[in-house]
Amino acid sequence: MKMTLARALKEKNRLAGELNRCWALVCRENSKREDVSRVADVAELYKAIQTYKNALVELKTKIGLANAENLTRIYRLEECKNELSQLESINTNESSDFQEIGDSNYKEFKRTVVFTAAQVYEMKQALQAECNQLQDDLDEYNATTKIDFDSPLNARK
Repeated sequence: MKMTLARALKEKNRLAGELNRCWALVCRENSKREDVSRVADVAELYKAIQTYKNALVELKTKIGLANAENLTRIYRLEECKNELSQLESINTNESSDFQEIGDSNYKEFKRTVVFTAAQVYEMKQALQAECNQLQDDLDEYNATTKIDFDSPLNARK
């Protein structure tokens, strides 16, 4: 079945969630007292895990191959987001510190900065604009590019 990359990314998350759900059930239901019944067939769950795992590998591979021409955008967006996060951490405090240097005597130590709060704000604004453009480009690509994938999740319905 043909699906857009946007849909494939959602399907990837659904498959990963289903894998986690199945594993949780296997872990919970595998060992039971003999007088307590299981709510799920552990062996069947394990078969489903294998199916979902193989499908997830296939889907991730197809998404990766379809995104080959977008790797620069994808990695640039990731690094821009990381830089935005780091800019949030920059201390722009230019106030003074006072330190006691003797009996009730204090000395003022002025703080200096390389980047002022206004400069950091401008840097963040420019970076956010770049992130927005990259994300828009990727969203457009994901909405228009199609891959062929038959999800095992659709077969259950």
